[in-house]
Amino acid sequence: MPTITLQDASLQGQQQSPWQMDIFEEQSTLREILRSRIYQEVSEYNAQKRSQSLCLITLMPVDPPQADAAPPVDWQTHYERAIEAFKKRRYLVLINGRQMTKLDAPVHLTDQTTITFLKLIPLIGG
Repeated sequence: MPTITLQDASLQGQQQSPWQMDIFEEQSTLREILRSRIYQEVSEYNAQKRSQSLCLITLMPVDPPQADAAPPVDWQTHYERAIEAFKKRRYLVLINGRQMTKLDAPVHLTDQTTITFLKLIPLIGG
C-alpha cells in the first residue's frame, strides 16, 4: 500500500504544504486517486479536522444549513464537481512532473509518487 504525496499549487505561485495519503493499490487511475482524495478531504472537513482552504473543490453543504449545526458535506457531490472541473481544465494534475490528461489512464504508484494539483482558476462551487 503506497503512501503518496499530494501538493496543491496555483499559477500565482501559491503552494499549500504537501500532505500524504494512503492508496490501497499500486496500480490506479487518476479518477480513483481523485475519488480517494475528495473522500478523505470531505471526511476530514466533516469531522472538522481540515479547513476549507485546503480542499481541491470548495466544499458546500448539499442541504440548506440547520440553525444549530452545519450539515455534513456530501463527498460524492464534490467528487463529481472535481471530475467536471478536471474535464473543463480548471486544474491540471502532474504525477511526478508529468501532466495527466486522461482520467482513466493507468498510473503506477509508489511511496515516491508526488501528485501536484495546479489550479488554473478559482474553483468556487466546483
